[in-house]
Amino acid sequence: MADSQGDTELLGEEEEAELMFHESFIEDIITIEHSFGYDCKRLFNLVLVNEDTLAFATGNFLKFFSISRQEISFQETNYGCGIGFITKNEHPDFQGLFTVAENGPQPTVFIYEYPSLDVRVKLLNAAKACFTAGSYNKTGELFASQAGYPDFIITIWRWEKAEVVLRAKSFQSDILFVHFSEHNPILLCSSGLSHIKFWKMANTFTGLKLKGDLGRFGKTDFSDICAMYMLADENVISGCDWGNMLLWQAGLIKFEICRKGRKPCHTKPITRITMKNGEVTTVGMDGYVRVWYWETVDLADPPEDDLFVEIDPIYEFKIADVELRCMQKIHLYDEMDFTHYAQDGNGGIWFCDINTYDVPQKPRKLYSCIGGKVISSQMSPVSPHFLCMSEGGKILVYNYEVESLILEKQFPAKGVDLLWLDTQISVNGTELVAGFKDGILRQLFLDLSDPIRPTMTRVRAFKAHTSPISRITVNRTSTLLLTGSVDMSIFIYQLSHGENLLVDIHPLGFVQFKAVPNCFYWHETEPTVVLVGCKTGEVYEYNVRTQVTEEETYLSYNITEPSRQRYVKFTSVKSRIRRDIRREQIKKRKERKRERKMNEIEKLKKANPGLQIDMDSALADSEPDEEEEPLFTPPVPNPIIWLRYTTRNTIWVSMAGYDAGYIYELEFQAPEPTYSTIITDADDIEIHSYCIIDQYLIFGLVNGRLRINRINPDNFKDLSEYRIYPMHDSLKGIIPSIQTSYNGEHILSVGYDGNIFLYKWHGPKIVKNARRDILMSLPSSVPKVPDIIDKDEPSLEQEKINAELRRQQEAAEAHDRDVLAKIGVLQNDYFKIIKINEELPPGLRAKDTDLLLDPRIQQQIRDELQAELDDVREDLAYDLEFAQVGHKKLYNHFLKKLVEVPFTVNPLGTKVPGVATFRLQDLGEEFEQIKRDIQLRLQQELDMGLQELVVDEPSDEFIGQPPPEAFFFGRDPRSIEPRFSRKMMRLLVRYRKRQLYEVRRIFDWDKLERQKPDPNRNHPDDDAKIEEAKLNLGDYKLKIGEDYEPKSSETLTQKYIEIVKCREHYFNLVKSFNLSVANLRSRKEELMQFINAKRNRLEVINSYLPEADRLPLIPIQEIDMDLEFPELNLVEHHTPGCGVDIDDILTLEQSVDDVSVLAAKTHKFKRESSLSLFNIRGLDVPELHEYSAYVMLQISKLERCLSNDDLIDLLTSMPAVSEPAYFEVSSDDGTPIMIEMRHRWVRNLMREQAAIRAEVEEEVQQFDRALTKLQVTRFHVKLDAEFMTSYLISLNQELYILRDSEEIELQLMLNAKTAMSTRNDLQVVINATNRQLDDLRRNIDKLGEQIVAVQLLFMSTVKGHKFFDFLRRIFKKKWRPPKVAKGDGDDDDSSSSSSSSSSEDEEVDNKSLDSLDMTTIRLDETTCPTGLDRSLYDLAFSMRSDRHELERNVRELQRDVENKRKEIAEMQIKMKFHEEVYQREKNALLEFRRNRQQEVNKVKISVIVRMDQLQHFYEGEDYRDLSKAVLFDADMLVDLRRRADQLSEETKATKRWHRINFIHLRRMNTDIKFMRFEITRLEEEIRQAMMKKFGLIVNLDELEEEVLRRYIFELETNAEDELKALEKEFQEKQKELARCEEALIMETQNNTEKLNILTVLREEKNILCTLLDIQDRNFAKWINPNVLNLSYDIEKLRGIENSLLQQIECLEREICALRLKSKPLQINNEFELDPNAPPEVTTEVLPNDDALVCPAILNVDAYLLPPIPDEFIMDRVHTIVQKSFNRFFGRNTTPENVRKFAQRSSLYLCQAAYSFQGRYTDRIAECITEHLQTIVPKKYFIHISADELRKLFNEVVSVFDYERSDVNTEELISGIFDHAKDSLCAHMQMGDADVVNRTHFIVAHMFKELIEVLPVEEFQADETVRMIVDVLEREPIVDPRAIDVDKLIESSLRHAQDNLLDGITALPVRKLGSSVQRDLIKRRQYKQSGCQQQMSVRIASKK
Repeated sequence: MADSQGDTELLGEEEEAELMFHESFIEDIITIEHSFGYDCKRLFNLVLVNEDTLAFATGNFLKFFSISRQEISFQETNYGCGIGFITKNEHPDFQGLFTVAENGPQPTVFIYEYPSLDVRVKLLNAAKACFTAGSYNKTGELFASQAGYPDFIITIWRWEKAEVVLRAKSFQSDILFVHFSEHNPILLCSSGLSHIKFWKMANTFTGLKLKGDLGRFGKTDFSDICAMYMLADENVISGCDWGNMLLWQAGLIKFEICRKGRKPCHTKPITRITMKNGEVTTVGMDGYVRVWYWETVDLADPPEDDLFVEIDPIYEFKIADVELRCMQKIHLYDEMDFTHYAQDGNGGIWFCDINTYDVPQKPRKLYSCIGGKVISSQMSPVSPHFLCMSEGGKILVYNYEVESLILEKQFPAKGVDLLWLDTQISVNGTELVAGFKDGILRQLFLDLSDPIRPTMTRVRAFKAHTSPISRITVNRTSTLLLTGSVDMSIFIYQLSHGENLLVDIHPLGFVQFKAVPNCFYWHETEPTVVLVGCKTGEVYEYNVRTQVTEEETYLSYNITEPSRQRYVKFTSVKSRIRRDIRREQIKKRKERKRERKMNEIEKLKKANPGLQIDMDSALADSEPDEEEEPLFTPPVPNPIIWLRYTTRNTIWVSMAGYDAGYIYELEFQAPEPTYSTIITDADDIEIHSYCIIDQYLIFGLVNGRLRINRINPDNFKDLSEYRIYPMHDSLKGIIPSIQTSYNGEHILSVGYDGNIFLYKWHGPKIVKNARRDILMSLPSSVPKVPDIIDKDEPSLEQEKINAELRRQQEAAEAHDRDVLAKIGVLQNDYFKIIKINEELPPGLRAKDTDLLLDPRIQQQIRDELQAELDDVREDLAYDLEFAQVGHKKLYNHFLKKLVEVPFTVNPLGTKVPGVATFRLQDLGEEFEQIKRDIQLRLQQELDMGLQELVVDEPSDEFIGQPPPEAFFFGRDPRSIEPRFSRKMMRLLVRYRKRQLYEVRRIFDWDKLERQKPDPNRNHPDDDAKIEEAKLNLGDYKLKIGEDYEPKSSETLTQKYIEIVKCREHYFNLVKSFNLSVANLRSRKEELMQFINAKRNRLEVINSYLPEADRLPLIPIQEIDMDLEFPELNLVEHHTPGCGVDIDDILTLEQSVDDVSVLAAKTHKFKRESSLSLFNIRGLDVPELHEYSAYVMLQISKLERCLSNDDLIDLLTSMPAVSEPAYFEVSSDDGTPIMIEMRHRWVRNLMREQAAIRAEVEEEVQQFDRALTKLQVTRFHVKLDAEFMTSYLISLNQELYILRDSEEIELQLMLNAKTAMSTRNDLQVVINATNRQLDDLRRNIDKLGEQIVAVQLLFMSTVKGHKFFDFLRRIFKKKWRPPKVAKGDGDDDDSSSSSSSSSSEDEEVDNKSLDSLDMTTIRLDETTCPTGLDRSLYDLAFSMRSDRHELERNVRELQRDVENKRKEIAEMQIKMKFHEEVYQREKNALLEFRRNRQQEVNKVKISVIVRMDQLQHFYEGEDYRDLSKAVLFDADMLVDLRRRADQLSEETKATKRWHRINFIHLRRMNTDIKFMRFEITRLEEEIRQAMMKKFGLIVNLDELEEEVLRRYIFELETNAEDELKALEKEFQEKQKELARCEEALIMETQNNTEKLNILTVLREEKNILCTLLDIQDRNFAKWINPNVLNLSYDIEKLRGIENSLLQQIECLEREICALRLKSKPLQINNEFELDPNAPPEVTTEVLPNDDALVCPAILNVDAYLLPPIPDEFIMDRVHTIVQKSFNRFFGRNTTPENVRKFAQRSSLYLCQAAYSFQGRYTDRIAECITEHLQTIVPKKYFIHISADELRKLFNEVVSVFDYERSDVNTEELISGIFDHAKDSLCAHMQMGDADVVNRTHFIVAHMFKELIEVLPVEEFQADETVRMIVDVLEREPIVDPRAIDVDKLIESSLRHAQDNLLDGITALPVRKLGSSVQRDLIKRRQYKQSGCQQQMSVRIASKK
């Protein structure tokens, strides 16, 4: 459409005339008679306009259903483009109205009155194309309309005035429902496809706004929402696709509501939600109405990970098997009425009652219609009936004469197509054929013999397709029936007359294609030729073969014959057609343009006969060629909707999709359409159906319109005569079928919008058959055929295939039976042979393997067994996988996250319980990710921080440039300066230095003025510290306080950090303990190995010892493997499968069970052998001699070991070793030596046995002690872990609170930051404007100075001239801006200056006379008078012009200043507003944080407190609840007490500094007075010197400039001659240079040889000199060992003397020069300088600043001298040095070393600074560095730079600058007395009447300052009294009797209180005041006050 319209716009009037069509047939050729449909699938398409009438939308019509009369009436819409929605205002004041929103080019909302149907109100411009929903609020005053695509605008109307209140964009998809809140008039909601949006009408500073908040589904799936209800607490209940209710809170889903057992509330979406008396009623599409008790939901608190609330309804109503899409209450205002009208989406309107108080009425259906899309229709060939098929498989039969529905039949499958067989084949004319999506073709008989009770009977059912049927068709002779299917085939049935006068349908076969058939058309002459149009653009022509034998279809119904078909594929040409049309339009437009140019040229030639015109250039096209769009071909071919033959034997096709809007003519063999017929006004509109009635062709369009075309008999392609009738819905009203009645008088159209329209046809009528009033019934002999319901029912083709398979299976089974019979006979023979073999003797029997004829038999058996085993494993694979998954889940849940499996270590000896580890989970990667996320959040929070107000940007401090050097006449100074003489060069250098000095002095002075503090304000740092002290000092803000200001750092991220640290601490604590237990277990493991080794050894020893002497080990507990090593139980010791091999059971020697048991035993043995905890070591084999000794010594004969005494007796009784008897056998026990050796050997074993027992017992005891200690540790660790767990729970609770409020806080912070940014940006603009204003003012001042300079120059030039008044009048002419001319104005520019200037003062000018004229004749300014120099006359005008130019610039700058002031004033107003906004947002953020802190304070936290940490502030024994106590850090209390002492010390130090500063101020004032006097004196001397030298006051700068100007002028005049001379000299110098270079080369070669010799000689000389020096030094030491060397000091003094003499000489020369006036321009001692030499830098030489010797004051031994300053100064210096050292190298050493170095360095720096004079030089820095390196090690000293050392030393020196003034109390009191007198005089000058008692004023003023600067002890000392009395005594105006001690005390205490002087009391003041008064009375006699004498002098001096 868009392209068509665009093309039409480009056409001219001629083309428009060509496109005009004339409607040659009448408009009412077709009229609507009745509408049978109802768009019941549309939501909320039912409105109760009154109690008896229902209204609903049907296509482009409004239908009204009278419930009592059961009648339908309808009204056409105004625009004919469909209805968006229909609704009603339910307020009782507006009951006679209902609302209809019409779609179209101008969508409009009409509010009708009923029953008159007059339009009350029209609401315009609320949508661009269509509406989707609308609703009224509870009061009925506001109406909300929702637009659809493309704008999606929601509009709030004040509908009675047709006034738009608010408007906003809703969403990017369709909105289905709009709902106003019944509780809050400013809230509403909208919902639709996958969204819900919450709206609020809010008042802002710019007016009323509609703010929308889109609902976020979160973890819930997206869903379409059709219904919702807003509760009183602003929560919203909504439905969803799966039938549950969603509760929305603040834009999020709070939880989901379902029935118990997680059943949905409804099985289909909810379409209506209401609430009344705490009960929520929901209506669902599943046909149920349920009532829920909402309080159960309100009180529910589901867990966060499962936000479901399960409740059951308290009432439930089943309406029917309906699809409830809308419900309208019948009696709106009757609270006890529960009856409703319901819209059924399946087709109909119901009456229902949902009464919860009484037995409800049964629902009943009031109106029936087809539900959903109507996809097919047929009209009866013999009667006034028609039937329609819906998409859901429902067939409805109507009698259109009586306009009623007579039959409704539902089928089990969805419908596709329907045919009413013609009377050619159907004798009765009541037989039907219907196709369905289950692939079944059903033959039906419609029994209309009884009009009241018609029936529809199924006669046959064929399932020829396995896929859905796409189309059904019958040929023109009604002999063939074709069905197309999605399986790309058509099935052919043959129609014939059968039994009982019914049509017999016989299946012939199917034809397979390569595309899905979509439409058919039969040839008009050949009844077996059919056109097949497919969904991908293919066209087939197939000649159906009707003679098909049963033999051909015995195996398959496939009768496809490629030779009987033709094929052509549609190719898209639409883009090329559009391009050609565009080209043609452009060509015609250019031709018209050329024709217009030709006409203009002809007219021009007629008007100018001799005119020559270039026709080529005149007729050339000036427009550039338009760029053509590339040709477009749809990537997926579009389907063919319908097709037919033409009279030219070609094919007409109507395409869908991109190719719509044309009818294409195709030919076989043609690659593309041969012709394309454009459908006017239907570009891009699909034609879905057509109907031909004589000469009329009726199209059914995709937009629901009927297009009736008159066919041109001469040209069937001419469709220019047409009319369009909008009938169905324009958006979804596709017309799939147009049918005509049997007599041709009626036409029927059906649409996808569910509407059925019956029309009266007034054109030519085509009668098909005669009417039959009596229709035959179904013969009773026709059997009832069961329907095919099973989806797995085979099709006809599958039945053929199955039959063939059954035949093949039966043949195979017969063959198997024959083979088995043969095998049975052979088996019997085999058994006989086996039996004979067994009867033979064993040696003669044949083995089983001998009977194996072929090894392949064994292999086959093995393969079969393996296959069976694989089958078993495959069958058990699921169980195995199930077990593995369960194992994995258990492992992941219980063990995977653990650091280690918990275990217990038991003791070895005691019976105490063991020590167990804690169950500890690993932190894992998620924990590390959280830490990384925290870092990102910290950075984001840093970016979100708020800043303070932007202060005025400091101006860039830069030193200005000296004025330009005008005496160079614009030349480059660098090209002229080389030609200056030395004298002039000195003059230029001196001039430039003075200019730089003046500029620098101005800059320094301005900088000093800017740095001058405001005397009326404190220092900002002091104010900040005072405010900080007021807020924090001793005032600890509790978080429970209302005035607590939460810190900006108390954020969710900081809480995350606390939790992370807590978790890490917990993890490290528990892990360290578990590691200790693990180490103990390892120790026990090693100990058990040791004990086992000792036990084995002890067993060996016990085997040798007698039984009575055997001692076992102490009882030791063995290791419990399950407790101490539980991880071994988690090791898998099995493999999948039973472990059975095929070869084990192949020979049948063992069964499978036997093999399995054997494998299990073997596996068990392997497991037991692999499960030993320690490596089992074999017993150590004892030494061979040990066992031999046991045998030879016959140890076994001993019964027990002898005691010590018995053994001694035995050994004593034996012979001596030297005797032979010692080796002879004396008894049965053997020889004595053997007896002795036996007892010795046994004794050694017993000693070893005792040592083993003692060692084992000691090890066991140590282990048990370590375990006991670890048990105590475990108790503390468990206590800490439990406490940390509790603390972590509290932190998580606080985290949840912070997390819930984070979004709001972020929004508030964003608001505050936005306001802050706006404020700061505006402040920056204001600051910039202020700087611009200052620049403008400075420019004005500069211009003013220039004007004054011009005036002074003029006055100095013409002063004393005889024409002075005349010239002054010329010069004084005032400039005025020129007036704006009202007319054409004067073109003479020369008079502009005279016309724009006037006299400064007319009266004065009139009286201005020539100074020498005696008459009153006034001179004319325009002419130069006689006697006046012309140059002077012109100079006056020139200087006046300069002054005027400057004044004009001043005016412009003043105008700019005024504009800037206005801008600043406006911006200040804005700044105030934005500041208020910022403070408001900041306060809102603070209030929110306080509220959040209150929520955080509610979190309980556990604290462990010892008894010594409690302090009870109540008397008695009734201890309060500790849970409400305040926990306070004891260190803070100690800090507070310590802070009091620090403040006292600071107060003393401040008083001392004040005293020092006061004296310093007095001295500075004295110096200032002296310097002012000196300045005045020097200025006077300079003036006198100038008068003496020049005779007048001159400006040295001007004088020097004039000299330089004359010199440069004279220099430049001779520049050309000098340049030539220089060029000549340059050439000569080049030649000389060449000769010198050659000589240089020769000399260089000679010198190189000499240098080599010289190098050798120098080396020898150096060696000899070194030896001589060593000998001389040794000799001098030997001769004069103790002689003091003063030569260096004498040398230094001589140098100083020489320098002083040189200075004296310079001064004498300067004095002489000034006396003789010979060098007036020379300053100081100047000497001849080389102009090209670099400037020398003169430095001041100190007396002690020598290049080799450091001053004595800087020696390192200076700090060993007695320190001159007091302790206060030493402390300050020590503080400065220690602070600096800590900053320099505090990181590289310990604080103790820093303190030690600082203490020693402070002594040295104090002594050096105390005696230091002069300035700091580099040499002094080297000396200080050298000496400090002897105190501070060099490895630390390298961290101090030279600048930092200079700064440190200056700070130390600045401390002594204040102390060096030798401040004493007497001088302090004298200064205070002077200040008191100055204050008295100031008050007297201001006329202060309160100053009557001058003496008391002076004394009181002195006391106020003394209490500030003097300590209390010194304040009341006798010496202080004496000093005060001495000062007062010298002043005659002081009368001691006038001193009022009481008032003095009162004023002093008040002053002390105001200045926070807490140590001042009345006692010292009274003591001092009384003493002063007493001593003063004693010292002096009373005198008259003489204030008029000395005081007057002082006041005069101050003036």
